[in-house]
Amino acid sequence: MTLFFQRGAIDKEHLKFVLRMLPIDVSFADEDDVLRYWSGRTYRTCDPHFIGQDIRACHPAASLDTLEAILAAFKSGERDVAEGWHDDDGHFSHTRYTAVRDDEGVYRGILEVNSDLTEARALEGGQALPGW
Repeated sequence: MTLFFQRGAIDKEHLKFVLRMLPIDVSFADEDDVLRYWSGRTYRTCDPHFIGQDIRACHPAASLDTLEAILAAFKSGERDVAEGWHDDDGHFSHTRYTAVRDDEGVYRGILEVNSDLTEARALEGGQALPGW
């Protein structure tokens, strides 16, 4: 199966490899708040049975009010991005929630991207070619 995009196409096997290698952790829940996908270290403690479940089921109770506020703002069109970050014992993490919208601007879900920026924050100067 090949998926066609605005700029190119990729078969599902290659897409699986690409998603696995991204230096970020990703989750996606659809417009009905059903968790459809996740990958990455952030979710290593998540039980696979959460796939197909309401996203509220896989969030700690202490974060549910914030999650509800984000979902409401995204669905109403009030906001499209919510971000947070923290420095935990020397690890600097960034989380970005983005409203996923179709070509007509209709809300189709929520994308969560988690990044460990610890190493990036320590970079200094410049390097033209990565790793060379």
